[in-house]
Amino acid sequence: MSTLNRIASIDEFWTREFAYYLHEHRHPLNRLTHMFGVPILVVTGVGAVATLSWKMFVIGWTIGWAFQIAGHRIEGNKPALLKRPISWLMGPVMVMVEFLELAGLHFGFARRARTIVGL
Repeated sequence: MSTLNRIASIDEFWTREFAYYLHEHRHPLNRLTHMFGVPILVVTGVGAVATLSWKMFVIGWTIGWAFQIAGHRIEGNKPALLKRPISWLMGPVMVMVEFLELAGLHFGFARRARTIVGL
């Protein structure tokens, strides 16, 4: 059974979503670019809405997406959000999980997902 089929067969939502995220972001440099790009997108997106600043939005999102696209070039695949619309929401959540793990918090679903993906 392929890795994607194994991931799709996971019943537990968070394990399945983190496994999918890891499968699409196997290269450490791709995950690193997301740890910069995703926060830039979120912060400048919220900041632009709060201040009604198109300039903040355009500059922030250009920089944030440049990080994301560079990571996926390194990985050799397309961003997951082009394949699965839920990735618009899950990507930032999964990056937050990775930040929390770096801070010392660990999650059972993340451990299970890494085992399934082989990371």
